[in-house]
Amino acid sequence: MASAYRKRKTWYASYRDAAGGFKSVATTAQTKTDARRIAHELETKAERQRHGLEPMTVDCKLTLTELCQWWLKSRCPEPSLSKERSRLTRHVFSQPLGKLLVPQVTTARMEDRFREMELAKAMPASLNKLRATLHSVFVQARKAELWLGPNPAAAVEPRRVSKRAYATLRAEEVPGLLQAVPESWRGLFACALFTGMRKGELYGLQKSDVDLDARTMLVTRSHQRDTTKGGHADTIPIAEPLLPYLANAIAASNSELVFPRADGSMRPIHSVPQKVLRTALARAGLVDGFDHTCRRCKSKGTPHVERHPDDAERRCPNCGMALWPSSIVRPMRFHDLRHTTATLLLRAGVAAHLVQRILRHSDLRTTLGTYSHLDVDDLREAMTNLPAVDAPSSAPAMEAEASTGTDPAAKVLPFSTRLLPAHGAANEEAGPSAQIAPDPAYEPHILERNTGFEPATFALARRRSTS
Repeated sequence: MASAYRKRKTWYASYRDAAGGFKSVATTAQTKTDARRIAHELETKAERQRHGLEPMTVDCKLTLTELCQWWLKSRCPEPSLSKERSRLTRHVFSQPLGKLLVPQVTTARMEDRFREMELAKAMPASLNKLRATLHSVFVQARKAELWLGPNPAAAVEPRRVSKRAYATLRAEEVPGLLQAVPESWRGLFACALFTGMRKGELYGLQKSDVDLDARTMLVTRSHQRDTTKGGHADTIPIAEPLLPYLANAIAASNSELVFPRADGSMRPIHSVPQKVLRTALARAGLVDGFDHTCRRCKSKGTPHVERHPDDAERRCPNCGMALWPSSIVRPMRFHDLRHTTATLLLRAGVAAHLVQRILRHSDLRTTLGTYSHLDVDDLREAMTNLPAVDAPSSAPAMEAEASTGTDPAAKVLPFSTRLLPAHGAANEEAGPSAQIAPDPAYEPHILERNTGFEPATFALARRRSTS
C-alpha cells in the first residue's frame, strides 16, 4: 500500500511498482499529505501498467547522442548511412542537445535547437530532414523498447520549403553540351538526358540490362543495391539518338558495367559528376553572364568587378588594366538532367502519363509539379491555340457611333437588360414629368413609376397603397 515518510527534510513516496516490488522515490512535497497523494498516484499508474492498461516505462540512461549512434549502427538504411551520420554529427553530437539524457529531450528543446539553426542560415529543407531523422530514431527506439515515452520530434512543426526554380536545358542546347563533356563521361551524360535515369541507376547499369536490338533497357538496380529508389524494376525504351552512345560505352567497357571507371570498377557513391557538368556548361557557352575582375585592384585590397552578358575585353576605370572575364555557369546539378528530360518531353507534346512512365514516378503530381519546368515562351506558344477573334473597334469609330446617337454600350454589353428609362433627346426635352411610351418588347411587363433614385421594377404598379 502506498505510504510516505520523511528523511533529511525530504518526503519520500513508497509504493508497489509494476514488477510487484516496493520502490521509494524522493518528491518535492512539503507536507505528508502531498507525499501520500503522489505515492498513491504512482501506485495507481504502476497497477495499470501491471494489467497492461498502460505501457511499461523503461528508465533510459542513454544520451541522445548514444541513442542516435545505436540507430546508425543497427537501424539506419545502408544507402543513407553516410549522409545521416554526417547530419547527426554536425547538428546533434557536437551540440548541447546531444548530451542530454533521452528523458530530458523534449519538443521545446528540439525547437530551440532548430531556431538556432535558422539563425545560422540553415535551409528549411535541412531542418525538415533533421526532424525526420530524429523522428525515425525515436520510432525505432520505441520498437526496440529502449524508450517507451513520447516521441518529441513528432510535435516539432515542419518548416515550409519554397519551391525552387530549376535550371534546365532547351532542345537546341543538348548537342553542344554533349560535345563539351569529356569522352569518358559522354555516354553517361547522354543516357541521363535521353532516359532520365538517376545517378545511382546509371552507375549500376549492366550490359545485360541493355538490349540494343529490341531498343529496351531494364532499370532494376542503383549503385550496389538490387533495387531502385522506387523499389521496382522497369523497362524503358531507348531513344534513337542514344543508340550510338550506348554502343560505344558498351564496347569501351572492360567489365559487366556499362559506365565503369577506368579500372572497370563501379563509380563510388561520393563520385559526383557535378564538376564535370559545370565545366561542360562553361565550354558550351551555356552561362548566365561574365564577371569582369581587375586583378590589380584585387591584389591591392580594393577589388573592382563588373558583370556583363559577354566576355568582350574591357578596361578597369580605376587603373586602366584589362579586366579578367570569368563565366557565371548556370546553377545546374547532375540531377537537373532528369528534370530536363521531363521538360523536353512535355514541350514536345508528349502526354503527361507517358512522361510519368518514362521517369518511373508513382504519382503523376510528382511529374507535373516537381519535374516539369515550362518557361514563359512555352506558355506563350500555348496561348496561340486560343480561338482568333476580330480586333475591337478603334476609338474614332466609337466617337462616330456616339455622334450618330447609337449607344456603344449596347454592343459591348449584349446581355444587359433595360431596367432604366432610355436617355433619348425627346425625353430630355419633355422633362421629368413626361410619360415614357411602353416598349412593345416589354408589353407583358408593367414598369413601376419612377420614385426617388431607385431603378424601375416590374409588376409593382398593380398594387395599391392601403392609405
